[in-house]
Amino acid sequence: YYYVPGANRTQDALRDEIKGRATQTYLNPNNKWIWGTSTSEAARIFYYRYFDPKEKIMAGAYVFDLDPATFHLKREIFGDRAHWNPSLHTWVFENGWASDFRGALRQNTRRFDAQTFPQVSEPPDYFLKAPAQDKQMNFLELEQYIRDLKQSGFDTVSLQVRFYRKFAVPLFALIMALIAVPFAFLVGNRGAMTGIGVSLVIALSYWGISIFFEKIGDVNQLPPQMAAWSPDAVFGLAGMYLMTRMRS
Repeated sequence: YYYVPGANRTQDALRDEIKGRATQTYLNPNNKWIWGTSTSEAARIFYYRYFDPKEKIMAGAYVFDLDPATFHLKREIFGDRAHWNPSLHTWVFENGWASDFRGALRQNTRRFDAQTFPQVSEPPDYFLKAPAQDKQMNFLELEQYIRDLKQSGFDTVSLQVRFYRKFAVPLFALIMALIAVPFAFLVGNRGAMTGIGVSLVIALSYWGISIFFEKIGDVNQLPPQMAAWSPDAVFGLAGMYLMTRMRS
């Protein structure tokens, strides 16, 4: 699983270009950069280590306001965490600081426990334009990413499910072979179209069951390992049962 994440990054970059979405970085999926909304007063860039769309929380969030004429840095905001406040329609930055710049000189650095900046009003939906980061990582990168987020106190259950699925999904190719043998005898001489139809039914069934178990795992109703491997277990047992029912 070293080549697919890189291909996903290239695909996502091209899709953003085609659809005219905000420019993002894809070379290092552990670190996300995305253009914010720009005005005549400032062009904005966001950086964050992690974004939880369900809880509307960012980890390691930076905001860089640039002079649109010169692209010199005007202001830098950092929060160890940032959460969306819908009543204020802005982000609340926690345990951070803000600095103003004049030329290359940093001025007026202010530290805070919690602070809002009304100008930073891009809603959480704006960051949903970014594709799922786990698809852009191989299993080693994702494992380290999960470890870092755990140390920061974030819920990583859904990411753990996706981590184990990186192993479970490729294995289904072998399980398909296990299922295909008894089905080949059942189909017999009924034609190629029948075989294609059976294959599609099996693939769609696996896809549906995988989504079902993934959603259960995401809400912590099953351990991540079980949520990821259950579809393979179900179809593997079905294949073994069909093998035992074959006439020798």
